[in-house]
Amino acid sequence: MAFQCLTYERKDRICYLTLNRPEKLNAMNAQMMSELREALETIEADPEIRVVILTGAGRAFSAGFDLERESGGMEPENTQPDDWRTHIKSHIDTFLMVWNLSKPVIAAVNGYALAGACELVQVCDIKIASDRAILGEPEIRAGVGPPFLITPFSVGLAKSKELLLTGDTINAHEAERMGMVGSVVPHDELMQACERTARKIINLSQVGVKMTKIAVNRALENMGFLTTLQHNLELMTHFDASSDPEQEEFNTIRRDHGLRAALDWRDARFKDL
Repeated sequence: MAFQCLTYERKDRICYLTLNRPEKLNAMNAQMMSELREALETIEADPEIRVVILTGAGRAFSAGFDLERESGGMEPENTQPDDWRTHIKSHIDTFLMVWNLSKPVIAAVNGYALAGACELVQVCDIKIASDRAILGEPEIRAGVGPPFLITPFSVGLAKSKELLLTGDTINAHEAERMGMVGSVVPHDELMQACERTARKIINLSQVGVKMTKIAVNRALENMGFLTTLQHNLELMTHFDASSDPEQEEFNTIRRDHGLRAALDWRDARFKDL
């Protein structure tokens, strides 16, 4: 399959999906999200595919949702709340396609996995990280919220609040220690480790794999996961569409001097902390 922002390869009953905007650290834009949905629909319908390995091109898994507004793209501060809610919900629905896919998805976290991409990693079934990976959810520092609130279910109350309220990032070993990823391997061995895990799954009863994934998902859903996503959608719609002095300054710098200048201004405020 030919995509613009995604590569799709099928080999030995494994589907390799690669987020492919390396010049933008694989930041997830509207085109990439549309292609991801199409790829997941194709995978679901293909009985020959038994497992998926999801990774990123270049030095990042993904830097998260693209903050560089595309021509005609939506700006939360200039969008009606109902329209912005629909926009966020489209991201949630795409991530839920990974959650509900009948084939396991292995995240090969090859580098930066930040903000929405950190949530994409966590929604995958198995997470294997390179020792070079950096994870975290710094979106609060850019004045937006986490659209897919899975982190409290992955790492627990104390660490999820610490990460989400500060915007701090962590290295792969810390992510493993707190349960955000399952294992860490040397960078050059990442894909081999993911393929070894994939082959184990391929050799299992596929009915058993499918039913077990559903069973584990239902356990989290019975703990309120899906209800949490719905409540979070309303809260983040309000957060993203609201304005305060910090967000207004960030938006002014981005408008007048570009996104890089706005990010530099944001990061400078935390460099001594």
